[in-house]
Amino acid sequence: MNTEGHTPQPRTGSDDGAPPHGAVRLVDIARHAKVSMKTVSRVLNDEPYVTARTREKVEAAARELGYVADARARALRLNKSGFIGLLIPDIRNGYYALLIRAFEERVRAQGLTLLLGDSDERVEQEEEYLRVFRQQRVEGIFVVPVGAPSLATAAEEVPTVMVDRTVTAARGRAGEVLANDRQAAETLVQHMVRDHGVRQVALLAGRTSTSGIRQRQAGYTRVMRQAGLPTVMSTGHVTPEEAAAGALAMFQNLRPPFGVLCTGNRMFWGAMAAIAQLGLRIPADVVVTTFDSIGEATVTGLVPTFAVTSSAEVADRALELFAERQATPGATARRVVVDHHIEYGSTCGCHQQRPAITISAETLAAPV
Repeated sequence: MNTEGHTPQPRTGSDDGAPPHGAVRLVDIARHAKVSMKTVSRVLNDEPYVTARTREKVEAAARELGYVADARARALRLNKSGFIGLLIPDIRNGYYALLIRAFEERVRAQGLTLLLGDSDERVEQEEEYLRVFRQQRVEGIFVVPVGAPSLATAAEEVPTVMVDRTVTAARGRAGEVLANDRQAAETLVQHMVRDHGVRQVALLAGRTSTSGIRQRQAGYTRVMRQAGLPTVMSTGHVTPEEAAAGALAMFQNLRPPFGVLCTGNRMFWGAMAAIAQLGLRIPADVVVTTFDSIGEATVTGLVPTFAVTSSAEVADRALELFAERQATPGATARRVVVDHHIEYGSTCGCHQQRPAITISAETLAAPV
C-alpha cells in the first residue's frame, strides 16, 4: 500500500480493540509501538529512565494514531497545567500589544501556553479573569492590575508578578516589575518647558488611583512647581471619548502655544481629538508628549514624542521574578524597576519633517 503523503487520522475503532469516537488509549500506543503501557506512560509524561530510541518509537506511534493528551487529567496528575495567565487592561494599546508578544514568545519557548485576558480597565472584569485563571490551574499569573480585591489571594495561591502597575494589597506577595514613571514624566515636561519654551503645560491623565498614573502626575507637578508655573490637570478618564471631553474643556482655557502631557495611549487620542475640534496646529500651537507606544507616523502624519519601556526587558524581568516565586513561594516577593526609553518626534517639534499642520476630525481616525 502506498502511504506517501498520507496523513494519519485519529482512530475510530478497529479489529485490535481500539475504542470508537477517535479516543486513542495508552494500550493502543503500547501495541503499536510494541512496548509496555508503563513505558508509554513514562514517555508521555516526560519521565526519565527511557532510552532515546524507545522514546522516539512511542512518540511516533502516538503521532500515527492521532493521540491527543487529556490536558485536564495530566494537570491533576502532575499538578501542572502548562498554562500561564496574562491579564492586561487594554489590548488595543500599542504598548500592551508589544508586551503580549514578548510574553508569548518567552512562555512558548518554555513549552507553556499563554492564556490572555483583557480587563478593559474594569475591576469586575479583572476579578472574573483571575477566577478563570485559577480554575484553569495556571502555573503563573502576570498582570497589569486594575485593583481586583482577589489579586492578593490569587498571589498566595499562584506565583504572580505585577507588571507596569502595583496594588498595595498584593505587595510582598506578588513580584513587581515597574517603570520609573515619575522620572520619565519629569523628563518630558522639562523638555517642553526648557527646550521648547512652553510656559503652559497641561496634564491629561487616566485614573489617579492607578500607581503609574499617580507617579506620572507627581513628576509633572514637581517640574511645574520648580519652574514656578501653574498646573492645569484633567484626570480620571478611562476612554478616549472621556479624555477628549476633558481635554476640550481644559484647552479652551489655555492660550497657544501650550504643551500637554498625556499619561497613556487613550489620553493621547483624546487630546488629538480635542486639538482637531479646536483647529489647533501641532506643534506650533500645541506641543504634545505622551506615554505608551502610539505607533509610527500614524494617520495624522505626525511622529509622537513618547516614553515607553522595553517590552522585552519587562517580560524578561517578570519571568525572572516568576521563577523566584516558584522556587521560594514563602519568601517576600521582590520589586524590579526598569527605565523608560524616550523617543522624540514631530509632535513636540524636535523632528519637524513637514510644516506644522492642523489635524481635522476627518483626518483623525484614531485606533481606540
